[in-house]
Amino acid sequence: MIISWFTENYPPNKGGMSRSCDRIITNLRKYHTINVYHFTNKENAFKTETHINGAYTSIPIFEDSSHTLNMLWAFIKDKTVVLESDILVSFGSNLCLKGMPQIAKWLQKPLVTCFRGNDFDAAIFSNKKQDLIYALENSSAIACVTKEKVERIKRLELNPNVWFTPNSIHLEAWKTLESDTLLAAKYKATLNVEEKTTVIGLIGFLKQKKGIDFFISSLKKSQFVNKVHLRIVGEVEPHMETLLITNAIDYSIAVPESQTVLIANYLMCDLVAIPSIYDGMPNVILEAGALEIPILASNAGGIPDLLDNGNAFIFDVLSESTLLSAFSDFEKTSTVHLELKTKRLKKKLEDRFTPDLESQNYLDIFKTIIT
Repeated sequence: MIISWFTENYPPNKGGMSRSCDRIITNLRKYHTINVYHFTNKENAFKTETHINGAYTSIPIFEDSSHTLNMLWAFIKDKTVVLESDILVSFGSNLCLKGMPQIAKWLQKPLVTCFRGNDFDAAIFSNKKQDLIYALENSSAIACVTKEKVERIKRLELNPNVWFTPNSIHLEAWKTLESDTLLAAKYKATLNVEEKTTVIGLIGFLKQKKGIDFFISSLKKSQFVNKVHLRIVGEVEPHMETLLITNAIDYSIAVPESQTVLIANYLMCDLVAIPSIYDGMPNVILEAGALEIPILASNAGGIPDLLDNGNAFIFDVLSESTLLSAFSDFEKTSTVHLELKTKRLKKKLEDRFTPDLESQNYLDIFKTIIT
């Protein structure tokens, strides 16, 4: 089978969606040929590279999205490799949402539209809504990273062929080495915090939907405010740092340039917090779970697909009282019971969130379309 895969989220772009896209494609190439068309200005325009079981082509992005999509159409409409494709895939991208349903019709190819996290949430209540509605109605199948989005899309009654395609993690790539532990200890020593201080990790691209403002506000009102240090790992919006300074909350920021540094930053944390207001299925959960770091999280989006009170500390979205109660529970939990929670989550990842199972979810969708 030949698959043409269109996305804005693929290396060299950074972020969880790019890593997910790369992982999914790498594993699916064991079974089929996948040619990636990546909307990006980080590579030369229309640069094509041959990969094992596929190829990569960079598609330039212009200020005018319509011009971008017309350029894509001009480039691919007569390409033999596209015309011979069995399936087109649109993966978590506003440009794909706007253009791929029409392009699929012009090429007379089945289209799988993949919704990851913010792509659906941002579009459904914005000027992009009509693009979203058209994409839902005109996709051969829809793949969603969370059960919550599967249900919401089904209730719109625009397309019955909606699938749950959760994230996965390759646990072997997240094993803790002695060098990782030593590096984590080195980083933690630079914080100059008291031994009893709880280091809480806030990890990833901390957008508004991640609920960081709410988390900081709740923490400021609590008895724990002087007992914690926030380790922010990744990109942070400027107003957020101002909020931390204004509220006199102890914090530090790191921007890891490698997985080794990222792992060390995870390991220096006593707890990873994910206070999302709405979300997809954060890779942070899988990564912290693989490294056996305790997690405090809201019950937003796809988080309950992975976490429950048996393997994490859960609170209700935007509920200050349940957040502080969950944090209090963490503080009171013994080391033995913390280890039990983290091992339960890791076992769940081993059993249900492997790359092979993730690939099979997509293969099942492709099979229904082709047959």
